[in-house]
Amino acid sequence: MRLVVFGATGGTGERLVEQALQAGHTVTAVARRPEAIALRHARLTVRRGDVANADDVAAAIAGHDAVVSALGAGSSRAPTTICRDGVGHMLAAMERCGVRRISCVSALGLGDGALQSWPLRLFMRHVLQPLLRHPFDDLRAMEARLRSSSLEWTIVRPPRLTNGRRLGRYRYAIDTPLARATTISRADLADYMLAHLDDRATVGALVEVAY
Repeated sequence: MRLVVFGATGGTGERLVEQALQAGHTVTAVARRPEAIALRHARLTVRRGDVANADDVAAAIAGHDAVVSALGAGSSRAPTTICRDGVGHMLAAMERCGVRRISCVSALGLGDGALQSWPLRLFMRHVLQPLLRHPFDDLRAMEARLRSSSLEWTIVRPPRLTNGRRLGRYRYAIDTPLARATTISRADLADYMLAHLDDRATVGALVEVAY
């Protein structure tokens, strides 16, 4: 499959690129600073592009089979629209280019924590959500744009991400809350997203994934 990865210099994005190549995909990694991507591979193209620029996004997507987005605000808590606008540009470009499949990273913290422990629910409601109000607002707006699209989208909501190794073992729930969801490694989040790109059950669905 020919994949284009946005957010390729982030922790999850790097692992998506690495694992996609390991799985035999042809990958275009899009970054504002291509020099930040040290990986070299015969099936990897590193392309300079800014997701805030619709022309950059459209040029990157043309000729691919699927889009994978690991966009995020990083450690910033400031107001942002990077995910909303970036994915909006992706969806518009996909419509023009005839690309149907997109999978995007969001955050489990956007939910109400209905199946989590009481301490975790209180932490999410009274600490995490107020602390990350602006990035979460951006992710909610991104999710709304995906939901209103006629394309084959999947929203993946992980809990707290770690830099642990890839285990290939995790739990996930499609369009239903996942109980006791506390952590997952970025490597296993990437593993899930790539392994389920062809899973029709995840099309038009919200997926929670965790250990």
